[in-house]
Amino acid sequence: MRVRDHVLIATASAAVTAPFIGRAAIGLWAGGVLIDADHYVWFCLRHRSVSPRAAMRLFGQADPARHPATRLLHAPAAVLGVLLLGLRQRRLLPAAFGMAMHAALDARHAARMERARSAALARDGYSCQVCGTGTPAAGAHLRRQPLLLPSYRAENLISLCGPCHEAAHTRLSRPAPWT
Repeated sequence: MRVRDHVLIATASAAVTAPFIGRAAIGLWAGGVLIDADHYVWFCLRHRSVSPRAAMRLFGQADPARHPATRLLHAPAAVLGVLLLGLRQRRLLPAAFGMAMHAALDARHAARMERARSAALARDGYSCQVCGTGTPAAGAHLRRQPLLLPSYRAENLISLCGPCHEAAHTRLSRPAPWT
C-alpha cells in the first residue's frame, strides 16, 4: 500500500478516535505512518543517500527492493514488542495499535492485489499486452490507480513482460500506449 494511503487512513483514524482518546490519537497516527521509516532507513544505509526522492524512485520501480530489512518494523515481533511495551508504558499503546493497523492493512492489500493480479493475468492469457510476448513470467502492472486509496479491480491492471513493466515504471511524462 502506498505511503499516502497509509497517511490518509491513519489521519482519518486519529481524527475519528480523537474525541474518545484525546491526545493519544497523535500516537495512533504516528504508529500508523512512521512504521514505514524502516524502508527509508534501509535505503539510506544500502545506497548511502538520504534523498527521499531517490528512495521513492527506488521503491516505485516495477520490482522494488524486497530485502527483509525494509520490513523490520512491520514484522509481527516488532508490533508485538511495541504492544508489550505499551502495556508497561501506556503512552506507547496508541502507537502500537497504529503499527498493528498499518501491518494489517498491508497484509489485506497484498492479498487483494494478488487476487486482482491473478485475474488480470488470466484475462490476458499470461502474455504481454504491449509486445505480445507470451510468458509465464508475465506480471501485472497497475495502469490506473485512484489518487487516494487503492483499487482492486482487474480492469485497472495490464499484463506486461519484465522489460515492458520496467519501461512502464520509468516512463515519466509520456502517457502509456494502453491508456
